Amino acid sequence: MSFSGWGYVWTAVMPLAVLLYYFFRKKYKDQHVASTMFWQELMKEIKASPYLKKLQHHILLYLQLAALLICVFALLGPHLTSEALEGNEFIFVVDTSATMLAGEPAAFELQQELMKEMATQTGGKPVTIVTTGANPEIVLRKEPNREALETAIDRLAVTYENAKIEQTILFAETLIDDESTVIHVFTDALDRSILANKAGMAYEIHGIDQPLQNVSMRQFGLAKTEDGIRAIVQLVNETAEPVSGKVILTDGEVEKTANIQLEAEEELLVPFEQLPDSPVWQAVLQVKDDYTADNSMAAFVQEASTRVAVDSSLHELVGAGFRSLNVEVDLMDPMQLRKAGGSPLVTNQTDLLAGQMPILLIGRNDEKTHRVAGAIETVPHALFTYAPFDGIYISEIYPPFEEYETIATIDGEPLIQLSPEGDIAVLTDIQLTDWPLHPSFPLFLWSAIGELSGTDNFFGFFQPNEQRAVALASTRGEWEIYKDGEFFYSYIEGQGAFSAPQEPGIYEVVGEGKTLKMIVQLSNEEKTLVQGTSYRIGQAEETAETAELSIVPWLLFAVVFLLLVEWEVYRRGNAHR
Repeated sequence: MSFSGWGYVWTAVMPLAVLLYYFFRKKYKDQHVASTMFWQELMKEIKASPYLKKLQHHILLYLQLAALLICVFALLGPHLTSEALEGNEFIFVVDTSATMLAGEPAAFELQQELMKEMATQTGGKPVTIVTTGANPEIVLRKEPNREALETAIDRLAVTYENAKIEQTILFAETLIDDESTVIHVFTDALDRSILANKAGMAYEIHGIDQPLQNVSMRQFGLAKTEDGIRAIVQLVNETAEPVSGKVILTDGEVEKTANIQLEAEEELLVPFEQLPDSPVWQAVLQVKDDYTADNSMAAFVQEASTRVAVDSSLHELVGAGFRSLNVEVDLMDPMQLRKAGGSPLVTNQTDLLAGQMPILLIGRNDEKTHRVAGAIETVPHALFTYAPFDGIYISEIYPPFEEYETIATIDGEPLIQLSPEGDIAVLTDIQLTDWPLHPSFPLFLWSAIGELSGTDNFFGFFQPNEQRAVALASTRGEWEIYKDGEFFYSYIEGQGAFSAPQEPGIYEVVGEGKTLKMIVQLSNEEKTLVQGTSYRIGQAEETAETAELSIVPWLLFAVVFLLLVEWEVYRRGNAHR
């Protein structure tokens, strides 16, 4: 224990002065004595120990002196000293990825306890807490209060998304205002190479060095066959020992089970044949390991295509528009289009509409155009959710298809139509418009490819907390997210990108009288465990070696308690008079 207010040591004379005053003050009271003989005996006893007699019957004096002594002690500024963290300011980077759930207790819980322990060693210096992810979040900014820090640490939770820890560290570096700031990274494992070029800055990595056993489900796919649905599950044993267990497939009604045996560090493909024709299946791995978050996956029978076949006779901006969306484009000769695979086809050949391939028709090769003028009007449809046609100039259009549904018009004439089979027909050529100059052009292509390759009851695959533009259209503009019948949140169209739930699983997106399935699952990066280590890089400047924890608040609490006791003693004394 140390003291910072030795200049107030002179106040110690005050309790002594009170005590002396109490001893030597004169106080008279009536004393009834039965006889002179008893009077003499009483006087002898008082003279033998006059001061002790006074003290024996005055508990109030004891309490007052104790309170006064504590106040004098508090004026000296007593405080406890402990080893302080290196640095004058701290940034806690907290890994909230799914792998932090591994272990028993979980790595995330261990790091929370470590953070709270370190919060007591900051000595009142400011602490900033940042969580990892695609969009790092500042939980607290330069907070010196230990209680506030502990409360914020207790509220932290795993978000399941990929940590992107290198990106988060770069973000944390932008928050540094002091050269003596130290960045503490709380994670399961972090490669030293990420910090190799971080010169002139101080980092301390807190990893989890305990070995963990893990068997992960890496892939789960479904495919339609003549005999029903075929499923394949890929398992990886990351441990150095053989493990056994079983894989369970279910669609909510039917359940299929396969026993498995994996050797050390073995990869295994587990097939399932002749499954019932259900659109969504879930695979669950039952095995004894230290990480359960990667032991389940869900799959949908028909996945959206990321590949498109484009007629080479179309304007080159069509292919460029798809490439800007990271869609693989196969430019094909018009004569070879019938040999294209099952991916959507973009062409102007109307005779291909009779085939089985989904088609985006841009223009017509069997008709001639005629001039039009006017504004474009659209009906509510998913194609136009993120691709408005405002301000687009179109000079000529083709005649419409009589049996098709019209969803966009110009000057009262059909411009975009839908076939009964779901094909999309744009009744103009790209070179007859200024459409490619507008941002809505690639957005329309993206919506069209999703419409052609998707299904009417599947919303898509997402990673935890993934934000993405989605093509939804409704008159109300509101969609509700459910899981196992429990409501999670609502998504309002037009109010930013859609944000997926953070916990993996199968969800329902409900709106406009229909229900769409949505699957949220971990990225492959979150299915591999790495044993970590703790280490330091760099050294902070101008740092204190110890942290001081004042005990004055506890002393003041003791004074208040003594005053309450004194009041109770005084009250009881008056009650017996």
